[in-house]
Amino acid sequence: MKEKFVNLLKPLYYKFPIFRPYMAYIHQKFFWQTKFSGFGMKTNHELPWNDEYDWKVFRKSIIDVREFEFTKDAAQIDRNNVDELRWRHWIIAYAVRHAIKFTNVEKYNFVECGVGDGCSSFFALREICENKKINKNFSMHLYDSWMSMKEEGLLESELPHVGRYADLSVEKTKRNLSEFKDNVIYHQGYVPESFNNNPESPNSIVYLHIDLNSAGPTIAALEFFLPRLADGGVILFDDYGWSGYSDTKKAVDRYFYDKSGIIMKLPTGQAIYYHKK
Repeated sequence: MKEKFVNLLKPLYYKFPIFRPYMAYIHQKFFWQTKFSGFGMKTNHELPWNDEYDWKVFRKSIIDVREFEFTKDAAQIDRNNVDELRWRHWIIAYAVRHAIKFTNVEKYNFVECGVGDGCSSFFALREICENKKINKNFSMHLYDSWMSMKEEGLLESELPHVGRYADLSVEKTKRNLSEFKDNVIYHQGYVPESFNNNPESPNSIVYLHIDLNSAGPTIAALEFFLPRLADGGVILFDDYGWSGYSDTKKAVDRYFYDKSGIIMKLPTGQAIYYHKK
């Protein structure tokens, strides 16, 4: 019925341009089906992970992640609403693929600053492990305090976050990521102090994911890891465009103003920096 009605309107659409805006509105309002809705984003377009020739690993991951041990009070995420993050998680999987494809290194080191329960790490690690180019020749370095957010180093706009994440547990994260235990290195401590503690930080990386919810530690992570980022590598920001984190966005924009790479700003609130030396 809908298809017949649309076919009926097509001749009018092309014959009478003045009616096109109204017909487009009717078509969008009554005939477009929402394909995705969640966490600040809604779309009617085809979803990239439903490609029958690709993204099989990702489709399995979005099912398996529901078995995680979630600390809901920390990030407001649990198995009942984790599907709302699919677009953000697909961006993570894509960024990992890009980093692997366009870098040429002896060993592939991946870094995540701000880990929580390990949800984003899980999607990254699944893609890494299935990539034939790597063949298990990689390490994932995870940096997090797994403790409450402290006031030191925060801007005034970030002070409401003090005390958050107190319920996180590195042991819980290790259980969530147990299938990757041979390739994951945990750096427990606050950023940036943990960069110079044991275990040792990698000298060369291909991928950096930053989800620190504060401008100061975000810039500290960039200053430490950007010189170590291989040509063709990527940096993925989680909170870049999110409401309430405008100071982080401004700090990142200012930092990359004179850098040689380029930032792609995404409707998910994320941003990807593509590195070029």
